[in-house]
Amino acid sequence: MFKVTGSINEEICTLRYSGGILTGDAVAIEKARKENKKNYGYLGATPSGISKNYLRKELPANDLITRFVFDVVTEEKNDWQEPSPDAIF
Repeated sequence: MFKVTGSINEEICTLRYSGGILTGDAVAIEKARKENKKNYGYLGATPSGISKNYLRKELPANDLITRFVFDVVTEEKNDWQEPSPDAIF
């Protein structure tokens, strides 16, 4: 689950993603669905990244939304575990 707040065409909007379902402001949902139809190559963390229907999985959906839906992201919240301090990326 994640939630992103930011601006789209100078309008403050919020999108929530949980279990493959988008909720929030209609402008943001419409833009996310429109951007989802474009080919951006692989989005999300590899190897779980996908190259089409980005809204099908959480990490690619987050990548699409934060990079291509909002003009400016002002707040992000998620329920993901923090990586181990020993993690290597």
